[in-house]
Amino acid sequence: MGFQSESIISAASQKFGVIDYTRWQAIRWQWYSYVTYPTAGVGELNFFGQVAGQTGVTLQDTNLPKAGSFGQTHFQLKSISTDIQLGNNNVDGFTLANGIANTIDTFALASDFLNGFVQAGVLEFSVGARPFATIPKPFQYAPPPGSPNDYDNSYANQITAVPTAATSQVVGLPWITQTKMRNNVYFVDPNILIEAEQQFNVKISYPSGAIPVIASGLVNDSTNPLKIGVIFDGLLLRPVQ
Repeated sequence: MGFQSESIISAASQKFGVIDYTRWQAIRWQWYSYVTYPTAGVGELNFFGQVAGQTGVTLQDTNLPKAGSFGQTHFQLKSISTDIQLGNNNVDGFTLANGIANTIDTFALASDFLNGFVQAGVLEFSVGARPFATIPKPFQYAPPPGSPNDYDNSYANQITAVPTAATSQVVGLPWITQTKMRNNVYFVDPNILIEAEQQFNVKISYPSGAIPVIASGLVNDSTNPLKIGVIFDGLLLRPVQ
């Protein structure tokens, strides 16, 4: 588990006594929480406050077992990242009909990513009443892990229709997203141990004021919501069943 992982073993040992390793299991794990960013903007968004099964909340939104805590498991936090998801991001802004773009909102969506709410905001993470991380512009300084495998950027999907005499077809989609590289996440060093049932809070606030979504023709709070998420990556220590 590495040198940093000794902290979770040490803390659990002090609290529960000598550990019988045959009764505990340490695995790599990610916790995630997604909430809707309102098209009118918002001053503050809170994460990890809901669990799947509540009204309108599914496993795609969060895998947290208990609101505000990790339930009966300990978690050693190694990195924090953010993510942006749009229900339908397959927007075609380069297909022209009689020289006019199908919708200006496809370009507005790119502006939202490049100049809008992702250029602002502050992520604050605290355990109990103690702050442990404050990240300005979290969508840039704490981008999502992994590598993009976006079907929207496939060659077949870029050709949306066969050109006709009245339609000019340009191959390509104005799809803007965060850079998805594992080494770009916000690393928590030294790691933070969050014990079982310990309450924590994660929020993204906009101190300068709410930033509306300008691509309101594409983004809709009910049918095509813009969701932003916070992802915790680290080691999960749980009792062996």
